[in-house]
Amino acid sequence: MMKCAILLCLSMIGQTGHPQNVTLLLTVNNLKTVSGVVVVGVYNREKDFPIEGKEFRKLFVEVHNLTASCAIPDLPRGDYAIAIFHDQNADGICNLGLFGIPKEGFGFSKNFSPKLRAPDFNDCRIAVRENQAITINLIFR
Repeated sequence: MMKCAILLCLSMIGQTGHPQNVTLLLTVNNLKTVSGVVVVGVYNREKDFPIEGKEFRKLFVEVHNLTASCAIPDLPRGDYAIAIFHDQNADGICNLGLFGIPKEGFGFSKNFSPKLRAPDFNDCRIAVRENQAITINLIFR
């Protein structure tokens, strides 16, 4: 009995002493074509959002139908902002048109829809404290 109590206490200390990371499940809706990849940028610092190359994590999700999904595992608990685009032609860049507006579908966490400026971190901030799921609907302009 004493051995079980000691093991229980040690396991509880291990759980409270080290915060466990979590998984964010992402679903992307409104893809127009079954081609290319969805590029997902996960940002954890205000000053880096949404600068390509400054992501905390970057994922490439193959497109197999008009909805894409992926798991973003092993995230430390914290605040994040997500920027995505559907790289339809798989050229590795978000193709831009007039005035720098993306020609390919794009989106942000909290489904923030920019009007006259690019979003900042606070516009798209999500608190990730436990395993959770979010959906981002692509925007086309």
